[in-house]
Amino acid sequence: MAPLVANYYLTYRCNARCHFCDIWTLEPGQEASFEAIARNLRDLKRLGVRYVDFTGGEPLLRADVQAIFQEAKSLGFMTSMTTNTILYPKKARSMQGLVDFLNFSLDGPDSDTHDQSRGVKIFDTLVESVQLALSLGEYPVLNHTVTAQNYHQLGEVAALGEELNVRVWLNPAFTAHGQYNDKKNPTPAMVEAIESSARTFRNLGYNKAALEFIKDGGNHTHAPRCKAVDAVIAISPNDELLLPCYHFAQQGVPIQGRLYELYRESEVVESYRQSQGTLSVCEGCTVWCYLIPSFFKGFDKYWLLNQVSYAGEFLARKRFLQRV
Repeated sequence: MAPLVANYYLTYRCNARCHFCDIWTLEPGQEASFEAIARNLRDLKRLGVRYVDFTGGEPLLRADVQAIFQEAKSLGFMTSMTTNTILYPKKARSMQGLVDFLNFSLDGPDSDTHDQSRGVKIFDTLVESVQLALSLGEYPVLNHTVTAQNYHQLGEVAALGEELNVRVWLNPAFTAHGQYNDKKNPTPAMVEAIESSARTFRNLGYNKAALEFIKDGGNHTHAPRCKAVDAVIAISPNDELLLPCYHFAQQGVPIQGRLYELYRESEVVESYRQSQGTLSVCEGCTVWCYLIPSFFKGFDKYWLLNQVSYAGEFLARKRFLQRV
């Protein structure tokens, strides 16, 4: 079966300093050229990938980000981007119509909470970016990272979404063994807060499979649910195929224009495919950018809850758009 998603890390550079993320501490290294990215996109198309999530770091720090998205759209990909919005007001018009799923990162309902979490004063720019995106006919979603520090503010977050006339997606901070606050996130209290808040406020969305997975203790190496290699292709800013995923990368294989052959034919990819979800670092993992695509692979309760969540969110967003 074809992989579903490409998590394409355009850069490790970031102009925010979020407390729950370590990407901004990494050495950026030599970033791939536009030509290398374009070749990889063509190979992703050959491999059957339909959806490319351009991520980072902060994707808008790439000077050629518009050309990258244009190339992806010309190949027929669905695209997504999550941005901290610092650069969005400057680049919004050049990106208009190129991002199918436009996510603005939100860590709290007010400037004090959001800016403290992000490490920079950015809340006012976030509000400006929402208003600008809406004026351009875009459909931004506030991607709210729910942490042990802010889960008690979900009612206020919902109110902010209503005020700005956009939906809010609740994304529980995940466990990644030492990276991203794994001693505090996610907690049963966060799960309860997400479920109860979403029942109360109709503009809040979340993935039911993700919360069920938290309740079950995350990935278990003796019975792995993660299909990171089968479901997702992870590419670094430095033109490497990351195996088995970005967060627990054990190996970065230089692509050098041969992504299709690497993924389909190389022994190293096959070895990680056979061990996906079973490595020692995989125990208890809740890294959603790999697990949620994994839930589409194989029929079980997570597959069902994942389908229900996506169908419900599609209908909710359709109703929300009719209001705008």
